[in-house]
Amino acid sequence: MNGKERVLRALNFEKLDRAPWVPYSGVQTGNLMGMDAETYLKNADNIVAGIEKAYELYKPDGLPIVFDIQVEAEAIGCQLQWSKNNPPAVRTHILDQVPLEDLKIPSKDDGRYPIVLEAAEKLVKSIGDEVALYSLICGPFTLALHLRGTEFFTEMIEEPDKAKELLRYCTEVGKELSRLYGTTGVPIVAVVDPMVSQISPRHFKKFVTPYLEDLNTYVKSLGMKVTTFCCGDATKNLDLMCQTNTDGIAFDENIDLAFAKEVASKHKVSFAGNLPLTTVMLFGSPRENVEEAQKALDVGGVQGFILSPG
Repeated sequence: MNGKERVLRALNFEKLDRAPWVPYSGVQTGNLMGMDAETYLKNADNIVAGIEKAYELYKPDGLPIVFDIQVEAEAIGCQLQWSKNNPPAVRTHILDQVPLEDLKIPSKDDGRYPIVLEAAEKLVKSIGDEVALYSLICGPFTLALHLRGTEFFTEMIEEPDKAKELLRYCTEVGKELSRLYGTTGVPIVAVVDPMVSQISPRHFKKFVTPYLEDLNTYVKSLGMKVTTFCCGDATKNLDLMCQTNTDGIAFDENIDLAFAKEVASKHKVSFAGNLPLTTVMLFGSPRENVEEAQKALDVGGVQGFILSPG
């Protein structure tokens, strides 16, 4: 069983010989190549070289291709703020300038879509038989905030129909990018929706569940696996995340792994986590990282669990 097979079986909630290892190497792979984030993320060959270097160094079972959830917002018309050591941030919200009805669904030729799709296609050919490649897309709720800004939170309360209209559009954007990634041969879509940790379960059911479930169901119809990534303390929404027709969930270090295992196992959903990024991976010693990984493996077990950073 190679790494790709091991990850795909974990996403089927199968019992394995060992838990797969999936490091979420993002612009850190640019650092491996001696490049700043902007240089790295604006060139397909740089991305390919960085991921291949991560594959060589980290001996992973799976890897993300591009960990940048601003790609869709940029293609739609938002301006980005670039930095040397981090993915870009959304600087302007396109819906401050044009109405929603004027926005189109980005195509394979818009923004950096050609770059990420070329990188995906090349990586599928070079290492895709051995390692499970994840195509990351921005989740509908977070993309809505990219496009509207924090005013979206107000609309959820005062103009819920308007908020839902935007979420429907964001869902269609996610579907199309998933389809485009599917044409490259990538087997997994990771829907990254970090902002869903900031809302209550009541609002999750109303403004996340219908759209995430629609998106996940569509990805599965393409013959791909789908997993849901969330940052922050999403403890209160973890059970709801498992009820969106997803194959897996991935969560931050401030969620208790034993609790996540209990919730995910109840739904027979794969669960991935959650090595502490700062206290251990950034500032800890190699020995401390090994000890933290061993603790996670002991808790996570070998059925449905994927060892990864938070």
